[in-house]
Amino acid sequence: MAQPTKARDYQAVKECLDQINDGVDQLANCIKETQNIKEDGEANDFPWHASNVQTWMSTALTDAGMCIDGFSGRAIGGKTKAMIKAKVLNLQQVTSNALALFNRFAARFRSSHVKKPKVL
Repeated sequence: MAQPTKARDYQAVKECLDQINDGVDQLANCIKETQNIKEDGEANDFPWHASNVQTWMSTALTDAGMCIDGFSGRAIGGKTKAMIKAKVLNLQQVTSNALALFNRFAARFRSSHVKKPKVL
């Protein structure tokens, strides 16, 4: 038996919020991880930290996408659906920008910490 429309709408919004909350947790992990990157140039641990940040930011992007996908084909009211989608798309864009900035930082960090061979 199909759920009543209001119950399905509620479930879609709840699932979306769960996805967004998971994404927020991933982004909080990113902040903590970037604080573990040593300012003194400890390049040895950098690949580990960078990989964690990139993975968690990508996961946050996926979570936001899953939120939007959860509304596909649902009969949620036009205004409500449009408002939620707009907010989540904005969140995706900001997260994508943050990932791009971090990737650029990571590339520069790596290139500035390349060990140059000693010339004898």
